Amino acid sequence: MYLSRSSDLMRLSAVRQALWLLTLFWIISLSAWGGTYILVKSEMTRSVDARLIERMEAAIAALAADQPLPPLNNGDTADFVDSARRDGFQTRDADGTQTEMRYLLQTTSQGRLRLGEDVELQEELRDLLAGGMMVSLFATLIVMAVVGLWMARRSQARLNKVNVGLAAVARGDLATRIMLDGNDDLSLLAARIDATTARLENAMMQMRVQSSNIAHDLRTPLARLRAQLESSMTEAIDYGRPVTPETLEAALGQIDRITGTFEALLRLARIESGAGRDAFNIVHLDALVAEVAEIFGPVIEDAAQSLVVECVDPLAVWGDHDMLVQLLANLIQNALRHGASHQTITIRVHGPRVIVSDEGPGIPFAERENVLQPLHQGETTRQGEGVGLGLSLVRAIAELHSADLALSDGPNGHGMRVTIQFPKLH
Repeated sequence: MYLSRSSDLMRLSAVRQALWLLTLFWIISLSAWGGTYILVKSEMTRSVDARLIERMEAAIAALAADQPLPPLNNGDTADFVDSARRDGFQTRDADGTQTEMRYLLQTTSQGRLRLGEDVELQEELRDLLAGGMMVSLFATLIVMAVVGLWMARRSQARLNKVNVGLAAVARGDLATRIMLDGNDDLSLLAARIDATTARLENAMMQMRVQSSNIAHDLRTPLARLRAQLESSMTEAIDYGRPVTPETLEAALGQIDRITGTFEALLRLARIESGAGRDAFNIVHLDALVAEVAEIFGPVIEDAAQSLVVECVDPLAVWGDHDMLVQLLANLIQNALRHGASHQTITIRVHGPRVIVSDEGPGIPFAERENVLQPLHQGETTRQGEGVGLGLSLVRAIAELHSADLALSDGPNGHGMRVTIQFPKLH
């Protein structure tokens, strides 16, 4: 059981990382403190040797002058010995004592002179230093181990929370949110995962809503088409009446409506996937608006409405010309379909901003976000000719061009104003 728990513990990345860091800390600390001890010991020995050399030079000078040896300090020694050792330094216990001595042996004209200095105090200081270093090292290692394992456990708990959250998302629970506290990279990762999950949840919800809307919107034309075909078949079989061109034209109209809905959905999916950026080029907004006004001017006049175009310091933007024409066309068609009779539709260009406004009933504030979703229609318009994809295409094209889309009230609080703010060219 213990081995199993230890094996499970070592599989945790945070614990392994903490152990590697502790090992690295131990190696670095041991090397640094060992080097410090060696340097201190070497400096102490060098100081003693320097004093012994200085005393030896003074002693040799005194002997050469037939003078007595210089006086000794407490613990120092000076004597002539008969030793087979070579001249130089040596460290050993004093004769008959446990005192640590440092000797310098030098051959002189009077014999072999040996000077000694008591280094017991230095030895004690070195032992104290080594003991203090070892105690400090082990104490620091223990503290670092406790802190490291605590931090590893805390980090592992955060990683486990991310893991549990992702597992829940993988099981299909898209409402799961990780929401880690803090402001580190793991918190940022969790926040991005939560944002991705929220977007995925929203996409799935929109898919369900869109599927329901598609079924709702296609049920009517399919029912009409079936009724027309059944009626024509009944008349042809039971009464021998031929199928009229009007009947066929009405059936084709219903088929065109169904086909148009699917084509619009495919076009929306293509734009939302980011396709089309390869055709981006510089588009001058004033020329774009003039082209759209020329195309739709006669259509607006036939509907007994008017079109006004205003350009104030128009700029060029980076985008796809055909998509931007479609964007403005959808806004104009939306204004024609839902605007008031004899209204004025205004297209205004101000710098990188394009504003399209009408004088219709407008859209309630609570519905403005919903109308940008595919196949969403208000109850008053669901039975109309639209399929609820016009503003969705506008939103998708604006997002493809990194433009900000905003819906607001029209002039004097009447109608609808759609503002598209394009990024400026650098």
